[in-house]
Amino acid sequence: MSDGMQLTPADEFFTHQTSLPHAMVATSDPSWRERYWISVQDVAGGDTVMTIGLGKYPNTDVMEAFVALSHAGTQRNLRLSRTLLPRSTEMSVGPLRVEVVEPLRHLRLVCEANSSGVEFDIDWRARTEPLLEGRFFQISRARVTYDAIRYVQHGRATGRLTAPGLDATLTEDTWWGERDHSWGTRPLPRAPGMPPGERPEWRMLLFAPLQLPEFGLHLYLQEAPGGRAVHLSAGLTPLVGRDPEPEAIVAVEHDLEWVAGAPAPTLSGGTVVLRLSDGRALEFGLRTRPGRAHLRGGGYEGWNGWFQGHWRGDDTAESDVWDLTDPAQFYRYAKAGSDHLVEVTHNGQTGYGIVEYMVLPGYHRYTEALPPRRDA
Repeated sequence: MSDGMQLTPADEFFTHQTSLPHAMVATSDPSWRERYWISVQDVAGGDTVMTIGLGKYPNTDVMEAFVALSHAGTQRNLRLSRTLLPRSTEMSVGPLRVEVVEPLRHLRLVCEANSSGVEFDIDWRARTEPLLEGRFFQISRARVTYDAIRYVQHGRATGRLTAPGLDATLTEDTWWGERDHSWGTRPLPRAPGMPPGERPEWRMLLFAPLQLPEFGLHLYLQEAPGGRAVHLSAGLTPLVGRDPEPEAIVAVEHDLEWVAGAPAPTLSGGTVVLRLSDGRALEFGLRTRPGRAHLRGGGYEGWNGWFQGHWRGDDTAESDVWDLTDPAQFYRYAKAGSDHLVEVTHNGQTGYGIVEYMVLPGYHRYTEALPPRRDA
């Protein structure tokens, strides 16, 4: 065998896509990664959101994970990293592991005792069929910066979740969840000696997996000034075992409302209209709930020297606690986006989901969402 190549149990199966073993990918770009994002929420109480991430970076020899639990005005963060090899097929980092009980149907999420105080043993079960987004491809400075794909799925959670001040039994009627699985090339934080980053072409971002009693929907929209869609992936997902909606979503319209004077963009509600290829227009009302997990706690855009995908050696862990009621610190916590719990209504039905959103200076709408300029 060539130096540096390693076989893993996954190589036993007929699933190869390149002339390489599964521990390697077809590009040597260090930004190539494969990730899970999983969010669960207490839709009855409305103030608890937990987001979990697990990521594999074959070209930087990194496997990492995070937990961000937001409850009653406090967020507890746990960030984990280890050397990927030789355990490249193990979906675990430190106390956290993800078990695929049944592909596209059932995951088990476990976090054992750790410094954050957050522990859980949760079964996440699919309620809808997965939605495969279109391939996301972008170029910057004559280099591919995005070449990735993902699927999104809606589900429910059962099990146990404990943390200081929280002891919850999760039942599927009140604990809802969403997840995605993505893989491909996406930008890593800049390293010394690299050219300065370019401002993104988009100035407004909306990522919204939402579920109603009879179906799920997902939209991922990036808009440039003037309202031009830089990226749009959207679809309606049937309940597990049912046939999909035959018509495609061809456009998305939105009229969003924001909390005035918030230290970081904070959605309060609004409407979203999906236009289908057969001419129908489906309108959805949104109303936010207090629960909001801030993704910077998981290393999004970096936090105090911790950046996603950066090698940190084996078995590294750190945790912290944020006071989300402190307006002087809130912008630092929220600047990288958040998983904000929303109630969604449509044709007399009520459901729930997560909305991730960002509004940047220069966007032609929602100037009321922008906070006063300040240092991060």
